[in-house]
Amino acid sequence: PSKSMIVTDAVARIPRHIPELSNPDNLLLVSKTSTSDPPPDDTPAQRLVGWKKNCLLISYFFPEHEELDPQKPGVVTWTEGWEDNFDQLADRLLVPPVVRTLLYPQNPTKVKEWVHHVSTRWEFTSIIPAHWDAPIAATPTQFRDCFRFLDDDTIDAFPDNDLKRGLKPLGDLALRGLSSSSSSSSSSSS
Repeated sequence: PSKSMIVTDAVARIPRHIPELSNPDNLLLVSKTSTSDPPPDDTPAQRLVGWKKNCLLISYFFPEHEELDPQKPGVVTWTEGWEDNFDQLADRLLVPPVVRTLLYPQNPTKVKEWVHHVSTRWEFTSIIPAHWDAPIAATPTQFRDCFRFLDDDTIDAFPDNDLKRGLKPLGDLALRGLSSSSSSSSSSSS
């Protein structure tokens, strides 16, 4: 047996290095400080900047340091500090922000039951997620630790400002929608 657990989005590790299949043109497009800047030179350093910014965009939708330029309609500028936010995200086993914010809050009890089931019944030494980096050397205990936020959302928290403009409002909407649909189904069944 491989002792590998295959998951889709449950956990992931965002690498600091650029995966081989990344499109250099896309990375260079995102590497610019402002969308109004000319294309940068194609260098490994510029590609890496594009990779890091792409990771923030994919993880948070509207990350903290991506700002609309008030002087230039339609222009987006990256401000200082974005790389610190990438550093908080990269090279660790985690529940991706999208899954953690939009999906797992919908039924945390069921998620905890599933995590307990997986971490107590399967003896794995690696996790192979569908996205980002793989394989990831990880034990059932490390997997379970990724979900401690279900009991205390201050544990292993993502930067508030990365969440508040994109994922947090979407998550709040989803939870409100669930609350209103469950209350309307319980009132219609009475």
